[in-house]
Amino acid sequence: MRHFSLSKVLPLAAAAVFYPSFSFAAPQEDKNHQQNKAEHITVHSRSQPLKETAAIGGKLGLSIQHSPATIDVIDRSVMNQRGYAHAEEAADSAPGVSSGGSPGSPAQFVMRGFSGNQILMLRDGIYYGPTTMVNRPLNTFNLQSVQVLQGPSSVLYGQGAVGGTVDMRTRDPAFDHAHANALVSYGSFNTWNAGIGGSVPVTDTLAIRTDFSRTSSNGYVKGADPHSNDFTTTLIWKPTRKFSARFSIDYLTDRLSTYYGTPLVPLSETGGRAGGLLHSSQGLGITRSSMWHNYNVKNPQASSTNVTPTLHLQWQPTEHITFHNKSYFVYAKRRWNNAETYSYISSPGATDAAGNAIAPGRVGRDRFYVYMNQHQVGDTLDGTLDFSLFGLKNRLVVGGDAYYIRLIRDRGFPDATYADSVALDSSNTGPTAGFAGEYPSRKSPTTMIDAAVFMEDVITVTSKLRLVGGYRYDWLHLDRQNYNQNGSFNAASSFKKLYNPSNFRIGPVYDLTKNISIYGVFTTADDPPGSNIFLVNKGQFNRLSHTRQGEIGAKGSFWHGRFTSAIAFYDIRRTHILVANGQDSVTTAGGQKSRGLEWQGNLVLNPHWNISGNVAYTWSRYGSSFYPSAGVNASGNAVPNVPAVTANLWAVWSRVENLPLDLGAGMRYISSRKGDYANTLTLKDYALVNVFAAWHAYKGVTVYGRIDNVGNKHFIQWASTDYPSEVILGAPRSFSISVQAGF
Repeated sequence: MRHFSLSKVLPLAAAAVFYPSFSFAAPQEDKNHQQNKAEHITVHSRSQPLKETAAIGGKLGLSIQHSPATIDVIDRSVMNQRGYAHAEEAADSAPGVSSGGSPGSPAQFVMRGFSGNQILMLRDGIYYGPTTMVNRPLNTFNLQSVQVLQGPSSVLYGQGAVGGTVDMRTRDPAFDHAHANALVSYGSFNTWNAGIGGSVPVTDTLAIRTDFSRTSSNGYVKGADPHSNDFTTTLIWKPTRKFSARFSIDYLTDRLSTYYGTPLVPLSETGGRAGGLLHSSQGLGITRSSMWHNYNVKNPQASSTNVTPTLHLQWQPTEHITFHNKSYFVYAKRRWNNAETYSYISSPGATDAAGNAIAPGRVGRDRFYVYMNQHQVGDTLDGTLDFSLFGLKNRLVVGGDAYYIRLIRDRGFPDATYADSVALDSSNTGPTAGFAGEYPSRKSPTTMIDAAVFMEDVITVTSKLRLVGGYRYDWLHLDRQNYNQNGSFNAASSFKKLYNPSNFRIGPVYDLTKNISIYGVFTTADDPPGSNIFLVNKGQFNRLSHTRQGEIGAKGSFWHGRFTSAIAFYDIRRTHILVANGQDSVTTAGGQKSRGLEWQGNLVLNPHWNISGNVAYTWSRYGSSFYPSAGVNASGNAVPNVPAVTANLWAVWSRVENLPLDLGAGMRYISSRKGDYANTLTLKDYALVNVFAAWHAYKGVTVYGRIDNVGNKHFIQWASTDYPSEVILGAPRSFSISVQAGF
């Protein structure tokens, strides 16, 4: 398994953010109740989401309007309507966000020109480790919302947060009365989604909610066969108005899609070009006959078991003082065993692991297995104090954060470059293992201990002007150990080191009117320099990567709340980054700069029509002296997989002719992107259109029908720099029918 990219295991839903009608959650204890009441009401809402508070924005409790950052919250009513089965599909609807990749790295986003481990993934505000290594696609049935914070957030969440942060927030029980929810869906590629859950107030002070969901599919590439089971239980105890406790446990088992990509071939030798997908200055392309083949082995493995209990405690001893503590434990077991790299053989001379010659025109394959066991424990304690400072209203948050991660990684691969080979027009053949050099495994136990102190502060200078700031200082200790195949300790590549990153953010927020605000913010970040910190070896870096971002923006609602809009300009500079140059090593490769513009808006024309959309422009380039490998000078080149333009548009006609019927259509556009460091490969732009209809058959029961990628557009979703000989195709046209119920 190589640690770049994310694969969509279910058909792609092309969509845009509903902003504001659906995108922001109600107060925590009433979320489920409000969602059940208003799930089928599309454009009738007159809520002002800018006044809502998003947990991802920090601990100050600022509204989205008064947070000096770009924040999007995709609520479960949006996820229900659009048919999002996994959280990354929801995050893709935020401005400038895209995702893709292989099952070797099942949590890969692109934001503001950065990807991979420079996008932080959280679960209820908790960090579980390097994004591309430890995170898994989550079923949205168990979630209340997916929250997206654009730009660096190391001040708020520590390392690994340069391009942005995504937080998956689970559903809470309600205290008003019992609730029940259910979902069943069937679609193309034998895709099934099902979920059942409910909330019960046990007493006036204790409530419980349990949700179970399952997704399964044959995959749009034959043999991918992804599936997952997610079980979540949450208890909330509120014995007094001043104290509350929230205990939650999530148990997830899954099998990722095992489609790693389609091989690039020299078209001068093969012919049969599949048009409209890519352009290569080296004459490479994809043949029509190979488009939907799965070149993995017959019995591939990409599975995991994850258990994550968490405990949140909140105590408010006085009106002006609040304490909050969250404790958590993570246990995860992950298993990969696949043929992951597929290389077209153009000339004689290549041999497989058995010493057999590989004939030109065949596809050489590797083998790679990774077995992981992760244990993690952590705790965060903070206190909030409201007071006056020189006569000015002030809110101060001070706290500490500590966690311990122990990850044991066993991996192996044959000594030979190619384990075996297959014909270009065949797939899913050959054994998983049994090649010289694979066993015994190469073991790498790694321990990471982090302790931090942090503070956030907002001072109300005038009734219209707020100054928001924050600071975080970390003691990050990394103990990276490597062992040879004979079990001996490899001192040459192992190391221990202590890092002390310190970061801050500061920016004013000014209210032009009650409903319109402008802001500016300067943010810094120090984190592992570009690659997975659990893969680096001795001598590959001596200091953390440093990032700084400047951002200005405006947010506002107009026309009595019918039109809501937000715009942001940003500039990010990052230095001392690393890139992967092999399965277990990285190299220093200079800097990266990114700047861009993001806009989003929502317009309620009348009680039946709603139009929403967003567009983002991103310019992202590597700096001077950027050499990702010895033979490649990428200085000044465009960053792979970063589209210059992303755009989403969505329109909904609610209560058509006063019938219990909603009709909707959406479009998603991704401009062309580079597919490699040298910029010799260009992935062509694409636009996807989807349509849906919703029939509100009975109070609380809605039947949805939807078609994604109506035009059956063939496109490339991702080109991993770690798999340069192949690319990931996007999903073709698909349909789904679902029944959702909430009482």
